[in-house]
Amino acid sequence: MEWSADGSRLFTVTTNTAGTQYWLHVIQPPAVQYDVRLGETLTHSPAQAVAGEPLSVRGRLEHDGPVPAEPLKVSATRTDATGTRDLGPFTVEADGTYTLLDEPDLVGEAAYTVSYLGDLTHRPATDVTRTVSVGKAPTAIALTGPAEASLSTGVELTGTFTAQGKTLPERAVLRVQRTDRQGTGTLSSVTVAADGTFTINDIPRARRANTYTVSWPGDDLHQAATASVTVTVTR
Repeated sequence: MEWSADGSRLFTVTTNTAGTQYWLHVIQPPAVQYDVRLGETLTHSPAQAVAGEPLSVRGRLEHDGPVPAEPLKVSATRTDATGTRDLGPFTVEADGTYTLLDEPDLVGEAAYTVSYLGDLTHRPATDVTRTVSVGKAPTAIALTGPAEASLSTGVELTGTFTAQGKTLPERAVLRVQRTDRQGTGTLSSVTVAADGTFTINDIPRARRANTYTVSWPGDDLHQAATASVTVTVTR
């Protein structure tokens, strides 16, 4: 056995039992491996994650040794009430930062775990995790009506319903109530058109202030919404 002059290789000669055959083995030591660290602090934006909208989780990776020829990559998973899902590899930038991109589809807590599994010259790193609270997507109702109307001509209200996050499986059906001096009553519901608009026509039963309230109850992924407008009714 003999080392090469630069110490990078070990030459070894072996023989068979009879000593009639010889084999030369060139042994190279394993490549030097350097430590990798995933920063313990992960951040996410937007600050309030909502179901059905993009979410980014950011972190930083540090490594010892020379700059790698190819950018390092981290892997990530999202764990929620339905289980764990692989989010795929994400490239580490030259300054060590990386960004995970996801679109959570469930309301509740989602745990994002980042891993670096190592390579030929880098050791695996300790995983880091950030738990994000995913809320329902906002909805809104914009309602417009005339300042005054009469018992004879009636009242026409127009409005727009909007919902962020995942597209609703069906058009929203809005509840309509009217409050006047005789009390509160429920009118016919109105279905929102494909472009989000709606129109309400009513014949008031009493003069003076009539307040119309339009509401949507929300669903598993969307918040409820309500809006009101007051019309002064004359003869």
